[in-house]
Amino acid sequence: MLTGTRIVKNLLNPSIKFKDNNQLINEQIIAFSESDLWNPFDTQENWILTAGKVENLRIASRKINGIEIKANEVFSFWKHIGNPNIGQGYVIGREIREGCIVPTIAGGLCQLSNALYDTALKANFDIIERHKHTKVIKGSLAEQDRDATVKWNYIDLRFKSSKDFRIETELSADKLIVRFKSKQKNIKSEKSNFNLKQSDKLNDCYSCGNSACFKHPDRSSVKQEIETTTFILDEKWNEFDDYVQSISKDSDNFIISLKRNTFIRTERYSWKAIKSHKINATTRQGIYRALKLRFAPKQNNVFELMLHLDKKIAKAAAHQIPLETTHVVIAQNLLPFVYETGVLGGRSFDVLMKRLPIEKLHERLDYAHSKHPESPTLNDYRATNKLAKIENIALTKARKIITPHSEIAEIFKNKVVKLNWQIPTTSNAYSKGNKILFPASALGRKGAYEIKRLALELNIDLLISGSAIEKDNFWDTIKVEKFKGDFNEVGLVIYPTYVEHHPRQILKAISKGIPIITSTACGVDDLDKVILVELGNYEQLKNEVIKQLEMKHYA
Repeated sequence: MLTGTRIVKNLLNPSIKFKDNNQLINEQIIAFSESDLWNPFDTQENWILTAGKVENLRIASRKINGIEIKANEVFSFWKHIGNPNIGQGYVIGREIREGCIVPTIAGGLCQLSNALYDTALKANFDIIERHKHTKVIKGSLAEQDRDATVKWNYIDLRFKSSKDFRIETELSADKLIVRFKSKQKNIKSEKSNFNLKQSDKLNDCYSCGNSACFKHPDRSSVKQEIETTTFILDEKWNEFDDYVQSISKDSDNFIISLKRNTFIRTERYSWKAIKSHKINATTRQGIYRALKLRFAPKQNNVFELMLHLDKKIAKAAAHQIPLETTHVVIAQNLLPFVYETGVLGGRSFDVLMKRLPIEKLHERLDYAHSKHPESPTLNDYRATNKLAKIENIALTKARKIITPHSEIAEIFKNKVVKLNWQIPTTSNAYSKGNKILFPASALGRKGAYEIKRLALELNIDLLISGSAIEKDNFWDTIKVEKFKGDFNEVGLVIYPTYVEHHPRQILKAISKGIPIITSTACGVDDLDKVILVELGNYEQLKNEVIKQLEMKHYA
Protein backbone atom coordinates (compact mmCIF):
# COMPACT_ATOMS: atom_id res chain seq x y z
CA MET A 1 0.00 0.00 0.00
CA LEU A 2 2.77 2.41 0.93
CA THR A 3 4.74 1.53 -2.21
CA GLY A 4 1.68 2.03 -4.39
CA THR A 5 0.87 5.36 -2.74
CA ARG A 6 4.41 6.60 -3.41
CA ILE A 7 4.20 5.52 -7.06
CA VAL A 8 1.05 7.59 -7.49
CA LYS A 9 2.66 10.60 -5.80
CA ASN A 10 5.72 10.28 -8.03
CA LEU A 11 3.51 10.21 -11.12
CA LEU A 12 1.68 13.36 -10.02
CA ASN A 13 4.84 15.16 -8.93
CA PRO A 14 7.80 13.47 -10.68
CA SER A 15 11.36 13.90 -9.43
CA ILE A 16 14.26 14.84 -11.69
CA LYS A 17 17.23 12.56 -12.24
CA PHE A 18 20.33 14.75 -12.43
CA LYS A 19 23.56 14.19 -14.37
CA ASP A 20 27.20 15.20 -14.17
CA ASN A 21 27.51 18.37 -16.24
CA ASN A 22 31.08 19.15 -15.05
CA GLN A 23 30.05 22.74 -14.32
CA LEU A 24 30.84 22.74 -10.60
CA ILE A 25 33.68 20.24 -10.43
CA ASN A 26 36.26 22.92 -9.57
CA GLU A 27 34.10 24.85 -7.09
CA GLN A 28 34.76 24.92 -3.36
CA ILE A 29 33.57 22.28 -0.91
CA ILE A 30 30.79 23.78 1.21
CA ALA A 31 30.13 20.74 3.41
CA PHE A 32 31.29 17.16 3.85
CA SER A 33 30.71 14.06 5.93
CA GLU A 34 32.90 11.09 6.78
CA SER A 35 31.87 7.76 8.26
CA ASP A 36 33.72 4.52 8.96
CA LEU A 37 33.17 1.60 6.61
CA TRP A 38 34.67 -1.23 8.63
CA ASN A 39 34.34 -2.30 12.23
CA PRO A 40 37.65 -3.81 13.49
CA PHE A 41 35.80 -5.62 16.29
CA ASP A 42 33.39 -7.54 14.07
CA THR A 43 33.09 -11.27 14.55
CA GLN A 44 33.79 -13.48 11.55
CA GLU A 45 30.04 -14.00 11.08
CA ASN A 46 29.14 -10.31 11.24
CA TRP A 47 32.14 -9.20 9.22
CA ILE A 48 30.81 -10.75 6.01
CA LEU A 49 27.66 -8.64 6.40
CA THR A 50 29.86 -5.57 6.72
CA ALA A 51 31.69 -6.62 3.55
CA GLY A 52 28.30 -6.90 1.84
CA LYS A 53 27.33 -3.45 3.09
CA VAL A 54 30.54 -1.95 1.67
CA GLU A 55 29.90 -3.61 -1.69
CA ASN A 56 26.39 -2.12 -1.74
CA LEU A 57 27.82 1.30 -0.95
CA ARG A 58 30.26 0.94 -3.86
CA ILE A 59 27.36 0.37 -6.23
CA ALA A 60 25.05 3.05 -4.84
CA SER A 61 27.65 5.79 -4.40
CA ARG A 62 28.65 5.55 -8.08
CA LYS A 63 25.05 6.42 -9.04
CA ILE A 64 25.25 9.68 -7.10
CA ASN A 65 28.87 10.70 -7.50
CA GLY A 66 29.25 13.79 -9.67
CA ILE A 67 25.60 14.71 -10.15
CA GLU A 68 24.86 18.45 -10.26
CA ILE A 69 21.52 19.75 -8.98
CA LYS A 70 20.07 23.05 -10.13
CA ALA A 71 18.95 25.71 -7.65
CA ASN A 72 15.58 24.98 -6.02
CA GLU A 73 15.37 21.55 -7.68
CA VAL A 74 14.75 18.63 -5.32
CA PHE A 75 17.24 15.79 -4.98
CA SER A 76 15.62 12.39 -4.35
CA PHE A 77 17.69 9.48 -3.03
CA TRP A 78 15.60 6.75 -4.65
CA LYS A 79 15.26 8.56 -7.96
CA HIS A 80 19.02 8.16 -8.43
CA ILE A 81 19.57 4.81 -6.72
CA GLY A 82 16.61 3.03 -8.29
CA ASN A 83 15.03 -0.18 -7.04
CA PRO A 84 17.87 -1.99 -5.22
CA ASN A 85 16.02 -5.31 -5.42
CA ILE A 86 16.16 -5.65 -9.20
CA GLY A 87 19.37 -6.84 -10.87
CA GLN A 88 21.80 -4.05 -9.98
CA GLY A 89 24.42 -6.26 -8.40
CA TYR A 90 23.53 -5.61 -4.76
CA VAL A 91 24.44 -8.34 -2.28
CA ILE A 92 23.34 -9.32 1.21
CA GLY A 93 24.41 -6.66 3.68
CA ARG A 94 23.36 -5.43 7.10
CA GLU A 95 20.12 -3.55 7.61
CA ILE A 96 19.01 -2.02 10.90
CA ARG A 97 15.48 -2.96 11.97
CA GLU A 98 14.38 -1.99 15.47
CA GLY A 99 18.00 -1.81 16.54
CA CYS A 100 18.90 -5.29 15.28
CA ILE A 101 21.11 -6.40 12.41
CA VAL A 102 19.05 -8.07 9.67
CA PRO A 103 20.76 -9.64 6.64
CA THR A 104 19.06 -8.28 3.55
CA ILE A 105 19.73 -7.57 -0.12
CA ALA A 106 21.21 -4.04 -0.54
CA GLY A 107 21.57 -3.74 3.23
CA GLY A 108 23.67 -0.80 4.39
CA LEU A 109 22.41 1.93 2.05
CA CYS A 110 21.30 3.92 5.09
CA GLN A 111 24.95 4.80 5.68
CA LEU A 112 24.88 6.72 2.41
CA SER A 113 21.54 8.40 3.15
CA ASN A 114 22.80 9.29 6.65
CA ALA A 115 25.91 10.90 5.18
CA LEU A 116 23.88 12.82 2.57
CA TYR A 117 21.49 14.13 5.23
CA ASP A 118 24.35 15.03 7.55
CA THR A 119 26.07 16.96 4.76
CA ALA A 120 22.84 18.69 3.72
CA LEU A 121 22.36 19.92 7.29
CA LYS A 122 25.90 21.29 7.40
CA ALA A 123 25.28 23.09 4.11
CA ASN A 124 22.01 24.58 5.45
CA PHE A 125 19.92 23.01 2.68
CA ASP A 126 16.14 22.75 2.87
CA ILE A 127 15.14 19.24 3.93
CA ILE A 128 12.02 18.23 2.02
CA GLU A 129 11.69 14.66 3.29
CA ARG A 130 13.57 12.79 5.96
CA HIS A 131 12.67 9.87 8.22
CA LYS A 132 14.31 8.91 11.49
CA HIS A 133 15.25 5.36 12.36
CA THR A 134 12.48 3.88 14.50
CA LYS A 135 14.95 2.71 17.12
CA VAL A 136 17.40 5.18 18.68
CA ILE A 137 20.63 3.41 19.60
CA LYS A 138 22.92 5.03 22.11
CA GLY A 139 25.92 6.70 20.47
CA SER A 140 24.53 6.54 16.93
CA LEU A 141 23.57 9.35 14.55
CA ALA A 142 19.95 8.67 15.46
CA GLU A 143 20.71 9.80 19.01
CA GLN A 144 22.04 13.08 17.60
CA ASP A 145 19.03 13.40 15.28
CA ARG A 146 21.33 13.35 12.23
CA ASP A 147 20.25 10.08 10.63
CA ALA A 148 17.97 9.46 7.62
CA THR A 149 16.64 5.98 7.04
CA VAL A 150 15.47 4.93 3.58
CA LYS A 151 13.31 2.07 2.29
CA TRP A 152 12.41 1.50 -1.35
CA ASN A 153 10.47 3.39 -2.42
CA TYR A 154 8.17 5.05 0.08
CA ILE A 155 10.75 6.15 2.69
CA ASP A 156 12.92 8.63 0.81
CA LEU A 157 15.47 11.36 1.52
CA ARG A 158 14.88 14.62 -0.34
CA PHE A 159 16.45 18.06 -0.06
CA LYS A 160 17.16 21.17 -2.12
CA SER A 161 19.32 24.30 -2.15
CA SER A 162 18.83 27.88 -3.26
CA LYS A 163 22.07 27.54 -5.28
CA ASP A 164 23.35 25.03 -7.82
CA PHE A 165 25.37 22.29 -6.08
CA ARG A 166 27.33 19.15 -6.85
CA ILE A 167 27.43 15.88 -4.90
CA GLU A 168 30.63 13.85 -4.79
CA THR A 169 30.88 10.48 -3.06
CA GLU A 170 34.01 8.47 -2.45
CA LEU A 171 34.98 5.27 -0.69
CA SER A 172 38.51 5.38 0.64
CA ALA A 173 40.05 2.27 2.16
CA ASP A 174 38.10 2.79 5.39
CA LYS A 175 35.75 5.78 4.99
CA LEU A 176 32.61 6.79 3.13
CA ILE A 177 33.10 10.43 2.19
CA VAL A 178 30.35 12.72 0.90
CA ARG A 179 31.13 16.24 -0.35
CA PHE A 180 28.91 19.05 -1.60
CA LYS A 181 30.40 21.69 -3.90
CA SER A 182 28.86 25.02 -4.84
CA LYS A 183 29.65 28.63 -5.68
CA GLN A 184 27.94 29.70 -2.48
CA LYS A 185 29.83 30.08 0.74
CA ASN A 186 29.14 27.67 3.55
CA ILE A 187 27.34 29.41 6.42
CA LYS A 188 27.07 27.07 9.40
CA SER A 189 24.07 27.17 11.67
CA GLU A 190 24.45 27.12 15.42
CA LYS A 191 23.36 23.47 15.49
CA SER A 192 26.10 22.42 13.08
CA ASN A 193 28.96 23.17 15.47
CA PHE A 194 30.01 19.62 16.29
CA ASN A 195 32.89 17.19 15.94
CA LEU A 196 32.84 15.68 12.43
CA LYS A 197 34.43 12.37 13.26
CA GLN A 198 32.26 11.87 16.35
CA SER A 199 29.01 12.62 14.55
CA ASP A 200 29.66 10.34 11.60
CA LYS A 201 29.84 6.93 13.23
CA LEU A 202 28.14 4.04 11.47
CA ASN A 203 24.50 3.74 12.38
CA ASP A 204 24.62 0.11 13.44
CA CYS A 205 25.03 -1.69 16.73
CA TYR A 206 28.60 -2.80 16.01
CA SER A 207 29.99 0.73 16.17
CA CYS A 208 27.39 2.68 18.14
CA GLY A 209 28.80 1.97 21.59
CA ASN A 210 25.67 0.24 22.85
CA SER A 211 27.50 -2.65 24.52
CA ALA A 212 24.46 -3.55 26.66
CA CYS A 213 22.61 -4.91 23.64
CA PHE A 214 22.58 -8.73 23.46
CA LYS A 215 23.62 -8.38 19.81
CA HIS A 216 26.79 -6.58 20.82
CA PRO A 217 29.12 -8.77 22.93
CA ASP A 218 32.02 -6.98 24.57
CA ARG A 219 34.95 -7.34 22.15
CA SER A 220 37.01 -4.37 23.32
CA SER A 221 40.05 -6.56 24.01
CA VAL A 222 39.87 -8.68 20.85
CA LYS A 223 40.55 -7.04 17.50
CA GLN A 224 39.62 -9.19 14.55
CA GLU A 225 42.28 -9.57 11.89
CA ILE A 226 40.07 -10.51 8.96
CA GLU A 227 41.84 -9.68 5.73
CA THR A 228 41.82 -11.30 2.32
CA THR A 229 44.03 -10.12 -0.53
CA THR A 230 43.25 -10.41 -4.22
CA PHE A 231 46.16 -10.12 -6.67
CA ILE A 232 45.23 -8.76 -10.11
CA LEU A 233 48.23 -9.65 -12.25
CA ASP A 234 49.24 -9.35 -15.86
CA GLU A 235 52.59 -10.01 -17.53
CA LYS A 236 55.07 -11.66 -15.18
CA TRP A 237 58.24 -9.95 -14.07
CA ASN A 238 60.56 -12.11 -12.00
CA GLU A 239 61.00 -9.28 -9.49
CA PHE A 240 57.25 -9.06 -8.91
CA ASP A 241 56.84 -12.84 -8.95
CA ASP A 242 59.24 -13.24 -6.04
CA TYR A 243 57.58 -10.37 -4.15
CA VAL A 244 54.08 -11.80 -4.56
CA GLN A 245 55.34 -15.23 -3.53
CA SER A 246 56.81 -13.72 -0.36
CA ILE A 247 53.61 -11.99 0.82
CA SER A 248 50.73 -14.17 -0.44
CA LYS A 249 48.74 -16.50 1.81
CA ASP A 250 46.67 -19.60 1.12
CA SER A 251 43.45 -17.62 1.64
CA ASP A 252 44.33 -15.10 -1.07
CA ASN A 253 42.84 -14.96 -4.56
CA PHE A 254 44.47 -14.39 -7.94
CA ILE A 255 43.10 -12.92 -11.13
CA ILE A 256 45.35 -13.15 -14.19
CA SER A 257 44.82 -12.14 -17.80
CA LEU A 258 45.68 -15.58 -19.20
CA LYS A 259 46.07 -18.95 -17.52
CA ARG A 260 48.60 -21.37 -18.94
CA ASN A 261 46.95 -24.57 -20.19
CA THR A 262 47.07 -27.15 -22.97
CA PHE A 263 46.34 -24.56 -25.63
CA ILE A 264 48.04 -21.50 -24.08
CA ARG A 265 51.65 -22.37 -23.38
CA THR A 266 53.24 -18.93 -23.05
CA GLU A 267 55.47 -18.36 -20.02
CA ARG A 268 54.59 -14.66 -19.97
CA TYR A 269 51.77 -15.22 -17.45
CA SER A 270 53.18 -18.24 -15.59
CA TRP A 271 53.52 -16.76 -12.12
CA LYS A 272 55.23 -19.17 -9.75
CA ALA A 273 53.47 -17.52 -6.84
CA ILE A 274 50.01 -18.74 -7.84
CA LYS A 275 50.52 -22.44 -8.46
CA SER A 276 48.78 -23.49 -5.29
CA HIS A 277 46.24 -20.69 -4.95
CA LYS A 278 42.72 -19.90 -6.09
CA ILE A 279 42.93 -18.52 -9.62
CA ASN A 280 40.52 -16.78 -11.99
CA ALA A 281 41.42 -15.56 -15.45
CA THR A 282 40.09 -13.08 -17.99
CA THR A 283 40.77 -15.62 -20.70
CA ARG A 284 38.55 -14.26 -23.46
CA GLN A 285 39.84 -10.71 -23.09
CA GLY A 286 43.44 -11.94 -22.71
CA ILE A 287 43.33 -13.96 -25.93
CA TYR A 288 41.69 -11.06 -27.75
CA ARG A 289 44.50 -8.73 -26.63
CA ALA A 290 47.23 -11.15 -27.69
CA LEU A 291 45.73 -11.60 -31.16
CA LYS A 292 44.99 -7.92 -31.63
CA LEU A 293 48.55 -6.89 -30.76
CA ARG A 294 50.09 -9.56 -32.97
CA PHE A 295 48.10 -8.64 -36.06
CA ALA A 296 47.75 -4.88 -35.51
CA PRO A 297 48.93 -2.69 -38.44
CA LYS A 298 52.47 -1.43 -37.86
CA GLN A 299 51.40 2.19 -38.29
CA ASN A 300 49.07 1.98 -35.25
CA ASN A 301 49.98 3.65 -31.98
CA VAL A 302 50.78 0.50 -30.02
CA PHE A 303 50.57 2.24 -26.63
CA GLU A 304 47.10 3.60 -27.39
CA LEU A 305 45.98 0.18 -28.60
CA MET A 306 47.44 -1.47 -25.51
CA LEU A 307 45.49 0.89 -23.24
CA HIS A 308 42.28 0.02 -25.06
CA LEU A 309 42.93 -3.71 -24.68
CA ASP A 310 44.04 -3.40 -21.05
CA LYS A 311 40.74 -1.69 -20.29
CA LYS A 312 38.81 -4.75 -21.44
CA ILE A 313 40.90 -7.04 -19.23
CA ALA A 314 40.64 -4.67 -16.25
CA LYS A 315 36.86 -4.43 -16.41
CA ALA A 316 36.54 -8.21 -16.62
CA ALA A 317 38.91 -8.58 -13.65
CA ALA A 318 36.96 -6.03 -11.60
CA HIS A 319 33.87 -8.25 -11.77
CA GLN A 320 35.85 -11.22 -10.43
CA ILE A 321 37.09 -9.64 -7.19
CA PRO A 322 35.59 -11.71 -4.34
CA LEU A 323 33.26 -9.89 -1.96
CA GLU A 324 35.44 -10.65 1.06
CA THR A 325 38.51 -8.94 -0.43
CA THR A 326 39.81 -6.14 1.78
CA HIS A 327 43.14 -5.54 0.03
CA VAL A 328 44.19 -5.63 -3.62
CA VAL A 329 47.61 -5.86 -5.24
CA ILE A 330 47.25 -4.79 -8.85
CA ALA A 331 49.37 -4.39 -11.98
CA GLN A 332 49.82 -0.75 -12.94
CA ASN A 333 48.57 -1.09 -16.51
CA LEU A 334 45.20 -2.29 -15.18
CA LEU A 335 45.00 0.14 -12.24
CA PRO A 336 43.23 3.20 -13.72
CA PHE A 337 40.55 1.12 -15.41
CA VAL A 338 39.85 -0.97 -12.30
CA TYR A 339 39.87 2.16 -10.13
CA GLU A 340 37.38 3.82 -12.47
CA THR A 341 34.84 1.02 -11.85
CA GLY A 342 34.79 1.86 -8.13
CA VAL A 343 35.59 -1.66 -6.91
CA LEU A 344 38.69 -0.46 -5.03
CA GLY A 345 36.52 1.69 -2.77
CA GLY A 346 36.50 0.39 0.79
CA ARG A 347 39.68 -1.56 0.06
CA SER A 348 43.33 -0.72 0.46
CA PHE A 349 45.53 -1.45 -2.54
CA ASP A 350 49.16 -1.67 -3.62
CA VAL A 351 50.47 -1.20 -7.16
CA LEU A 352 53.04 -3.26 -9.04
CA MET A 353 54.63 -0.33 -10.88
CA LYS A 354 56.21 -1.07 -14.28
CA ARG A 355 56.38 2.31 -15.96
CA LEU A 356 56.29 6.02 -15.29
CA PRO A 357 52.89 7.48 -14.44
CA ILE A 358 51.15 8.60 -17.62
CA GLU A 359 51.47 12.26 -16.65
CA LYS A 360 55.24 11.90 -16.12
CA LEU A 361 55.53 9.89 -19.32
CA HIS A 362 53.89 12.70 -21.26
CA GLU A 363 56.26 15.23 -19.69
CA ARG A 364 59.24 13.07 -20.62
CA LEU A 365 58.11 12.71 -24.23
CA ASP A 366 57.48 16.45 -24.46
CA TYR A 367 61.01 17.08 -23.21
CA ALA A 368 62.47 14.67 -25.77
CA HIS A 369 60.39 16.29 -28.50
CA SER A 370 61.72 19.72 -27.56
CA LYS A 371 65.19 18.39 -28.31
CA HIS A 372 64.18 16.51 -31.45
CA PRO A 373 61.11 18.20 -32.97
CA GLU A 374 61.79 16.39 -36.23
CA SER A 375 60.95 13.03 -34.66
CA PRO A 376 57.80 11.38 -36.07
CA THR A 377 57.52 8.92 -33.14
CA LEU A 378 57.70 11.10 -30.03
CA ASN A 379 53.96 11.68 -30.17
CA ASP A 380 53.45 7.96 -29.53
CA TYR A 381 52.92 6.62 -26.02
CA ARG A 382 50.12 9.09 -25.37
CA ALA A 383 46.95 8.63 -23.39
CA THR A 384 44.02 10.95 -22.71
CA ASN A 385 44.30 13.61 -20.01
CA LYS A 386 41.30 12.01 -18.32
CA LEU A 387 43.08 8.67 -18.00
CA ALA A 388 46.24 10.38 -16.73
CA LYS A 389 44.16 12.12 -14.05
CA ILE A 390 42.45 8.90 -12.98
CA GLU A 391 45.81 7.14 -12.72
CA ASN A 392 47.23 10.01 -10.66
CA ILE A 393 44.33 9.84 -8.21
CA ALA A 394 44.66 6.06 -7.90
CA LEU A 395 48.43 6.21 -7.39
CA THR A 396 47.98 8.90 -4.75
CA LYS A 397 45.51 6.73 -2.86
CA ALA A 398 47.58 3.55 -3.18
CA ARG A 399 49.01 2.26 0.08
CA LYS A 400 52.30 1.09 -1.42
CA ILE A 401 54.11 1.33 -4.75
CA ILE A 402 56.21 -1.76 -5.53
CA THR A 403 58.91 -1.43 -8.19
CA PRO A 404 62.52 -2.34 -9.02
CA HIS A 405 62.88 0.82 -11.17
CA SER A 406 65.07 3.46 -9.48
CA GLU A 407 63.52 6.47 -11.20
CA ILE A 408 59.96 5.36 -10.38
CA ALA A 409 60.99 4.58 -6.80
CA GLU A 410 62.30 8.13 -6.39
CA ILE A 411 58.92 9.58 -7.41
CA PHE A 412 57.12 7.57 -4.71
CA LYS A 413 59.91 7.49 -2.15
CA ASN A 414 57.56 8.03 0.81
CA LYS A 415 55.63 4.81 0.20
CA VAL A 416 57.73 2.73 -2.16
CA VAL A 417 58.80 -0.88 -1.72
CA LYS A 418 62.02 -0.95 -3.72
CA LEU A 419 62.77 -4.36 -5.20
CA ASN A 420 66.13 -5.48 -6.54
CA TRP A 421 66.53 -6.09 -10.25
CA GLN A 422 67.22 -9.75 -10.94
CA ILE A 423 70.49 -10.16 -12.81
CA PRO A 424 70.34 -13.21 -15.10
CA THR A 425 72.64 -16.02 -14.07
CA THR A 426 75.19 -17.11 -16.66
CA SER A 427 77.60 -19.99 -16.78
CA ASN A 428 79.69 -18.39 -19.50
CA ALA A 429 82.74 -16.25 -18.87
CA TYR A 430 82.53 -12.49 -19.08
CA SER A 431 82.36 -11.04 -22.56
CA LYS A 432 85.59 -10.17 -24.30
CA GLY A 433 83.88 -8.71 -27.34
CA ASN A 434 84.75 -5.40 -28.92
CA LYS A 435 81.49 -4.25 -30.52
CA ILE A 436 79.25 -1.39 -29.36
CA LEU A 437 75.60 -2.18 -28.69
CA PHE A 438 72.63 0.18 -28.74
CA PRO A 439 70.12 -2.12 -27.00
CA ALA A 440 66.89 -0.78 -28.46
CA SER A 441 65.03 0.11 -31.62
CA ALA A 442 65.99 3.30 -33.46
CA LEU A 443 63.28 5.45 -31.86
CA GLY A 444 63.45 8.97 -30.49
CA ARG A 445 62.31 7.98 -26.97
CA LYS A 446 65.11 5.41 -26.82
CA GLY A 447 67.85 7.94 -27.58
CA ALA A 448 68.25 7.13 -31.28
CA TYR A 449 69.17 10.70 -32.23
CA GLU A 450 71.87 10.85 -29.55
CA ILE A 451 73.40 7.52 -30.58
CA LYS A 452 73.30 8.54 -34.24
CA ARG A 453 75.14 11.78 -33.47
CA LEU A 454 77.72 9.86 -31.43
CA ALA A 455 78.32 7.40 -34.24
CA LEU A 456 78.87 10.23 -36.74
CA GLU A 457 81.13 12.34 -34.52
CA LEU A 458 83.21 9.47 -33.14
CA ASN A 459 83.15 7.31 -36.27
CA ILE A 460 81.91 4.14 -34.59
CA ASP A 461 79.91 1.18 -35.89
CA LEU A 462 76.90 -0.12 -34.01
CA LEU A 463 75.01 -3.25 -33.11
CA ILE A 464 71.27 -2.44 -33.01
CA SER A 465 68.64 -4.35 -31.04
CA GLY A 466 65.07 -4.01 -32.28
CA SER A 467 63.59 -3.49 -35.71
CA ALA A 468 61.47 -0.32 -35.36
CA ILE A 469 62.97 2.84 -36.83
CA GLU A 470 62.26 6.57 -36.80
CA LYS A 471 62.10 6.83 -40.59
CA ASP A 472 63.61 5.32 -43.72
CA ASN A 473 67.35 5.87 -44.21
CA PHE A 474 67.66 7.02 -40.61
CA TRP A 475 71.19 5.63 -40.27
CA ASP A 476 72.40 7.12 -43.58
CA THR A 477 76.14 6.42 -43.84
CA ILE A 478 76.49 4.84 -40.39
CA LYS A 479 77.39 1.18 -40.38
CA VAL A 480 74.86 -0.74 -38.32
CA GLU A 481 74.45 -4.45 -37.75
CA LYS A 482 71.47 -6.35 -36.36
CA PHE A 483 72.17 -7.65 -32.85
CA LYS A 484 71.36 -11.37 -32.63
CA GLY A 485 71.55 -11.70 -28.87
CA ASP A 486 75.16 -12.82 -28.50
CA PHE A 487 76.62 -10.65 -25.71
CA ASN A 488 80.01 -12.36 -26.08
CA GLU A 489 80.72 -10.07 -29.02
CA VAL A 490 79.76 -6.88 -27.11
CA GLY A 491 82.36 -4.75 -25.35
CA LEU A 492 80.32 -1.64 -24.52
CA VAL A 493 76.61 -0.75 -24.24
CA ILE A 494 75.51 2.83 -24.94
CA TYR A 495 71.89 3.63 -24.17
CA PRO A 496 70.94 7.35 -23.84
CA THR A 497 67.24 6.58 -23.46
CA TYR A 498 64.47 8.96 -22.41
CA VAL A 499 62.05 6.15 -21.57
CA GLU A 500 62.91 2.64 -20.41
CA HIS A 501 60.69 0.59 -18.16
CA HIS A 502 62.01 -2.92 -18.61
CA PRO A 503 65.82 -2.86 -19.06
CA ARG A 504 66.31 -6.58 -19.66
CA GLN A 505 69.08 -6.10 -22.20
CA ILE A 506 70.95 -3.95 -19.70
CA LEU A 507 70.60 -6.63 -17.02
CA LYS A 508 71.94 -9.26 -19.42
CA ALA A 509 74.92 -7.04 -20.24
CA ILE A 510 75.60 -6.60 -16.51
CA SER A 511 75.60 -10.38 -16.07
CA LYS A 512 78.38 -10.56 -18.69
CA GLY A 513 80.46 -7.87 -17.00
CA ILE A 514 80.02 -5.42 -19.90
CA PRO A 515 80.37 -1.69 -19.07
CA ILE A 516 77.20 0.30 -19.70
CA ILE A 517 76.64 4.00 -20.30
CA THR A 518 73.01 4.95 -19.90
CA SER A 519 70.70 7.68 -18.67
CA THR A 520 68.91 7.86 -15.34
CA ALA A 521 65.69 6.95 -17.21
CA CYS A 522 66.89 3.35 -17.37
CA GLY A 523 66.13 2.85 -13.67
CA VAL A 524 69.29 0.90 -12.82
CA ASP A 525 71.02 3.52 -10.67
CA ASP A 526 72.18 1.08 -8.00
CA LEU A 527 73.79 -1.57 -10.21
CA ASP A 528 77.48 -2.26 -10.88
CA LYS A 529 79.09 -1.65 -14.27
CA VAL A 530 76.60 1.15 -14.97
CA ILE A 531 77.80 4.67 -15.79
CA LEU A 532 74.93 7.13 -15.47
CA VAL A 533 74.52 10.35 -17.42
CA GLU A 534 71.93 13.08 -17.03
CA LEU A 535 68.82 12.84 -19.15
CA GLY A 536 69.39 14.64 -22.46
CA ASN A 537 72.94 15.75 -21.56
CA TYR A 538 74.74 14.92 -24.80
CA GLU A 539 78.12 16.39 -23.87
CA GLN A 540 78.30 14.32 -20.69
CA LEU A 541 77.30 11.25 -22.68
CA LYS A 542 79.98 11.92 -25.29
CA ASN A 543 82.71 12.45 -22.69
CA GLU A 544 81.88 9.16 -20.96
CA VAL A 545 81.90 7.30 -24.28
CA ILE A 546 85.29 8.81 -25.21
CA LYS A 547 86.73 7.63 -21.87
CA GLN A 548 85.58 4.10 -22.59
CA LEU A 549 86.87 4.21 -26.18
CA GLU A 550 90.29 5.27 -24.93
CA MET A 551 90.37 2.35 -22.49
CA LYS A 552 89.70 -0.34 -25.08
CA HIS A 553 89.54 -0.79 -28.84
CA TYR A 554 86.04 -1.29 -30.22
CA ALA A 555 85.16 -2.50 -33.66
